Amino acid sequence: MENLKQKTIGALIWNLVDRFGQQVLQFTVVIVVANILFPEDYALVAMLAIFTAVGNLIIESGFGAALIQKHDADDLDFSTVFWFNLVMSVLLYGVLMAVSPLIVSYFDEPRLTAIGAVAFLVLPINASMLIQTTLLNKQIRFGQLAKINLAAMAVSAAGAVGMAVAGWGVWTLAWQPVTLAAVKSVLLWCTSRWRPCCRFSIARLRGLFGFSSMLLLSGLINTCFINIYSLVIPQLYPKRELGLFTQGNKICDPIVSLVYGSIQNATYPIFSHIQQDRPRLINAYRKSIRFTAFLTFPMLVGGMVVAPSLFRLLFKEAWWDAVPYFQLLCLGGCFTVLTAINNNFIKVSGHSTGIFKIELYKIAFTVAAIGLLWQQSVLAMVGGLMAVRVLLHLVNMGYTQQYTGYRFLDQAKDTLPYVVLAAVMGIAVYALSWLISAPLPLLATQVVTGVAVYMALAYVAGSKLLREALQLLSKKQ
Repeated sequence: MENLKQKTIGALIWNLVDRFGQQVLQFTVVIVVANILFPEDYALVAMLAIFTAVGNLIIESGFGAALIQKHDADDLDFSTVFWFNLVMSVLLYGVLMAVSPLIVSYFDEPRLTAIGAVAFLVLPINASMLIQTTLLNKQIRFGQLAKINLAAMAVSAAGAVGMAVAGWGVWTLAWQPVTLAAVKSVLLWCTSRWRPCCRFSIARLRGLFGFSSMLLLSGLINTCFINIYSLVIPQLYPKRELGLFTQGNKICDPIVSLVYGSIQNATYPIFSHIQQDRPRLINAYRKSIRFTAFLTFPMLVGGMVVAPSLFRLLFKEAWWDAVPYFQLLCLGGCFTVLTAINNNFIKVSGHSTGIFKIELYKIAFTVAAIGLLWQQSVLAMVGGLMAVRVLLHLVNMGYTQQYTGYRFLDQAKDTLPYVVLAAVMGIAVYALSWLISAPLPLLATQVVTGVAVYMALAYVAGSKLLREALQLLSKKQ
């Protein structure tokens, strides 16, 4: 058992290094590029985001998770998925280019055809490296994966800054994800020993799809939910608002994904190995979600509070109106984190149908929110969609109890203490804005005070609370 603990902690550390390094590089790019470009540039690329996201999801089709979950997966399984993904990606690229006139007509933006021709290139590139990435995850080789991801991000970041400075404008935003995917694919092919064989099995594909189909449907709904803004905002409000929302999301997303994404990636293949030992699995998962809550909640609450000084310090005035969007996204992110972690638990337990049922609620709540608020301001609509995330988490907690045995009350007990600690910390940090006006001294003081207050509160609340949050797994796990 000690070996599993060491693997888990090692995987977590490498995932944190990977995520943190990528987010630092991406955050730097966001700051530099945003101070050169304008909200309207970001809006153009954001209009295509939902098509790219859905395309990537269809290509992957949940096969990566299925291959990790399948203990006896062999080379025929991997080769079958590889060829399926590659062919599907080429077809999807062709379909998206064929329907580009419809996309142009919907958004009334002729430039989208040319931008899409570049942006959609990520589909076949991502398909080409799915198996190599899956194998590294399945083998818990997160160190190698982290090095590749960081190297690719460094190259794409340098390229993006160079293009922005050179005056490439919106093309900077179109080419960066393509460059990132291309470099990552080359590095994975150069370092991986796996090569596809010239074999394809319909039976194997059908067997893997039996597990992944519900994940695919669930993922499609979730992806549409995440990117619904790119379809709705340009139709109802000035396109500049989409650019502001996109920028707020670009700043918030690293905070949301840094911790929970690392834990999610690190624990899924490991928890898959102990999925038959239910009490052990629940115990391990409770500790991982407490760890997630301990780190994520203060970061998101702190982000909400320091947002005005952060944007004033880092961005030109054209972006200051993005602050309310960023704050709402941070608030919604608190519940997004918990929902995503619970969904991962449900998936590990083999109940992909449960995730699909949760997504059906997401459709109903989203349609209701848009229907009630579309005549209001864009900010009101975004606020309504953040409220949807709260309702979805409550539904998610119920299904998590049903499918995993992780009781509703236990979920509340595992997360509420950190919610309270983060809220008290947020109040203390906000009070500083009444004492200091200059952005840099205010931001620095808020960050230092926030960390100190939160750790002190955790200590006062009980050494066990703090100790368990700083440990991912106990010795008896």
